Parts: sequence; C-alpha cells; structure tokens
Amino acid sequence: MILRHEREPIDGQPIENTFCAIDERSGEVLGSSVIYTDYNPVLYPVRPLQVRISLDGARIPDALLGATIARAREICVASGEFSRIFVHCAPDNHALMSRLEPFGFLDNDGLVRMQLRLPAMHSVKAPAGCAVVYDNLSDPLECKYFLERYNKLYNVERDLAWLNQFIDRPDFMRILTVAPTGMAGEILIWRESYSGVIGYIQTSKRWRRLGVASYMLSLACEAFEQQDLYCAEANIRVRYPHMLKLMSSVGFTQSELLMRYPGIDINPE
Repeated sequence: MILRHEREPIDGQPIENTFCAIDERSGEVLGSSVIYTDYNPVLYPVRPLQVRISLDGARIPDALLGATIARAREICVASGEFSRIFVHCAPDNHALMSRLEPFGFLDNDGLVRMQLRLPAMHSVKAPAGCAVVYDNLSDPLECKYFLERYNKLYNVERDLAWLNQFIDRPDFMRILTVAPTGMAGEILIWRESYSGVIGYIQTSKRWRRLGVASYMLSLACEAFEQQDLYCAEANIRVRYPHMLKLMSSVGFTQSELLMRYPGIDINPE
C-alpha cells in the first residue's frame, strides 16, 4: 500500500491536510481523508478550534487513519488553543466507532433532533423595549444582511442560492425581534409535513440572556399552532451547550440522534 498526500488541494484545504491510500499492485484507491479546520470562539467558547476529519472509502486502512489523526493532532498542538478533533459518524456505524476508539475518540458529541409537542409556550413575555417584525426575506437587501451575519457567525461563505433553498420551503417565515438600537434577534422557520421546523435562531450579543431567544421560540410555536401543526423541532449540536440549555428550558426534548461526532479533546501544552 502507498500512502501519500493528494496532488491537488481538496475543497481549498492544503495538500498536507489530505491523505490517499492506494493499492500498490492494482492502483485502486483504498480510501482518502481531508482535514478541515474551523476557529470559532463564538460557537465553541470552550474549544475554539474545531478540526474535522472527513473519511471516504469503504475500506479505510489503519495507516491512513493513523496518519490523518496524527496530522490533526499536529495542527491542534501547533495552534496552542483548546481544540477538538472529530469525525462524522452515522448513528448505526458501529464499525467506524470501533476503529476510532483505539485512537482515543469518545462518543460524546453529535447532532440531535429536539422536539416540542404543540400547543405550548404561551407564557413567555416580550423583552422590554422590543418590537416584532414578520417577513419572508423577499427583500434582496435583507437577504444580503442576513447572509453577512450568518457567514460571520459560522465562518462560512453561503450565498443567495443556498439561502433560497430555505426561503422556498412551505410557509417560510423570518421573525425579527427589534430593539431601539437595532436587531435583538431573529429566527427562521418553515413547515415540513405536520412539523414546524426552527432552522436558525440567533440573538445579538448585547441581548443574550435577556429572554429574547425564548420569546422568539414562543412566537415560532404560535405560528406553528396557527397552521395546526403537531410539533416544533430543531436540530442542535450537543457541543452548543447554550442552545441545548435554551431548548430544554422551554420544553424541547431529544427525540432522535441524527449524527455522531466522536472526537478527542486536545489541551494546549
């Protein structure tokens, strides 16, 4: 087996963060990997550097897995930051979990679906001094401002085509909570079958922990109830502790594990 870096960058990642395992005799690609880094202290205040390993191939050789994890560790140590290495793993992919465990990966992160039976949440009060605006992001300028906020928060480069796939969903709506000094928070919602989906919620920094997010969730649930929907739901990453706490505080409970993110926590030396 030959283990080498890819000859060209993958998804903009440098070639030293890519690996490819090739059968020496047949030339068959046995597996490949790419390492992605995301430094985001807003979303990950405890471990700002998130290093994701993407694996491709039905058979991932041990040498490929070991080299990729070693490179990911090297990135974390060189950063001097509290960091985390993780891999996407389907809930029922026990074979991959068993391959990762000897390298120190723990099954302590993931993407979960939170649900709330309707009707619910009618006692949440509006934050003092705030007004509510409902729209469907039909204004191109509002779409531009939303994408700027979203891309800054998540460290990504989403465009209008990406946003339109949500705007075009049934009963799409944006709910804004507006303060005299500007936007306090916003939430995007739509309908899927008999469920109301909360696709995005964000509170401006100066308005956090003042009840803005709880209030917007209550408004979203009222909108869902007006459509005679059965429940409200949102997909939340376990490592967003503030979001899990928020959703649980207003009555949402975990209904399904959508994806595992087994990982290793790395501390600066």
